[in-house]
Amino acid sequence: MVKQKSPLTVGVIGTGAIARDQHLPYWRELEEEGRVHIVGLCDIVKARREEEAAKCRAAKTYSDMRKMLSENRFDIIDVCTQNRFHSVATIAGLQAGANVLVEKPMAMNVKECEAMIAAAKKARKKLMVAQHMRFEARAQKLKEVITSGACGEIYTAETKWLRRRGVPGWGKFHIAKESLGGPLIDIGVHMMDLCVWLMGCPKPVAASGKVYRKFGDRKDFFNADWGTPYPPKEFDVEDYATAFVRFEGGLTMQMQVSWAANVHDEIENMYILGDKGGVGINPLGFFSADHDSLNHTTWDWLSAEDGHRREVRHFCECVEQNLPVMVKPEESLRIQKIIDAIYLSSAKNREIVIK
Repeated sequence: MVKQKSPLTVGVIGTGAIARDQHLPYWRELEEEGRVHIVGLCDIVKARREEEAAKCRAAKTYSDMRKMLSENRFDIIDVCTQNRFHSVATIAGLQAGANVLVEKPMAMNVKECEAMIAAAKKARKKLMVAQHMRFEARAQKLKEVITSGACGEIYTAETKWLRRRGVPGWGKFHIAKESLGGPLIDIGVHMMDLCVWLMGCPKPVAASGKVYRKFGDRKDFFNADWGTPYPPKEFDVEDYATAFVRFEGGLTMQMQVSWAANVHDEIENMYILGDKGGVGINPLGFFSADHDSLNHTTWDWLSAEDGHRREVRHFCECVEQNLPVMVKPEESLRIQKIIDAIYLSSAKNREIVIK
């Protein structure tokens, strides 16, 4: 008879919107399957942590993450705090002997990311940044096409995510000391990670960029359906960013992201171009040419499963079976290096070398 393994013990640090909507529902699903036991939930807001704990089987609540970590043994810690706590919470979880899944962005700067990776290596535990877009069916299909060689030699890419009026009206996304920046580190990190992953994770060597604040701090700013208005005087991050990144081997990437732009409608697209074909997000497909024809290959059906669900289940499986994580922390470090370089480039008005 095969001995039944005990459920993995899970703790979540930060029970705000991202945990409530995109992480905890899937940890509770795994709890119902008997694969995990949610032991502790930590948040400085009592009502928030208790509301989420009530949906779990027997989770204790804490206001202090170090108290939670000292009183329990965790196999997995899921960090869902605002950006400035990512590094300290991740390192604390690793030092307590847990494997750590941390929300994007990895941290506030390269130094913090490097400290997180060092802590993971020292503890011999898994560390993964929650880049859920890699796990979506459309991304997996495009990766399959590129890996097959159908695109030929990949040489450049462009990615764009422009909201017409979509500044987050909740949390602290609009405050630099809490989040570092605006759409560049919020939605730009998603687009860059997906784009660079599809390109084969080349090493970045330089970046130039510019960030702008044109709307977020205006008293007359209309934010459509993106939450309760924040005090305009608090808004001290960019609301638009553009960048050009160079990689080893001559590869390049262009990017535009914005929370608020005067465009017709929200734009979210991406193209990865090769000398035999290219792939894109909107419209989704593989684009090529042969003889006297231009071809567009798409798919009649792809799974609509939430990338967050796949991400959580993937990390659980990696811990259960001691498998490598799909989003390697070193890859996330490279994305942070690009982000840091773009902000520095904007401040100095010149290209920044990435080491």
